[in-house]
Amino acid sequence: MHLQLSGLSALIVQVGFIVVFSAPVWLAARVVGAEHPTLIRAALSLIVGAIGSAASILLGGGFALLLAPLAFLLAFKYVLGTSFFGAIGLAVVALLGYVAMVHFIGSGVSVSDPGIVT
Repeated sequence: MHLQLSGLSALIVQVGFIVVFSAPVWLAARVVGAEHPTLIRAALSLIVGAIGSAASILLGGGFALLLAPLAFLLAFKYVLGTSFFGAIGLAVVALLGYVAMVHFIGSGVSVSDPGIVT
């Protein structure tokens, strides 16, 4: 199977992925009472957290497993406007949202390769 997207359709797919992955964080920010619970800030917090995680991998080496979650917590704290404990609660609620999303949406997705016969 070969899929190639370019132009406007590729941009629409990318925006769709950003919205889908930001929605649980946005809803969690609303649940924990963040100061700035917008979808754009939720997406920005995920981008900042991913950049912080990448920097922790480059700088921290073996400690990256401890520093990467801290990067996301700090991004939630400063971008969405929560306390540190609010950021922890936000991360837990967002994780539950991702679990629900995979359970309900992921069950309809099947990945198989008809070219492989076992």
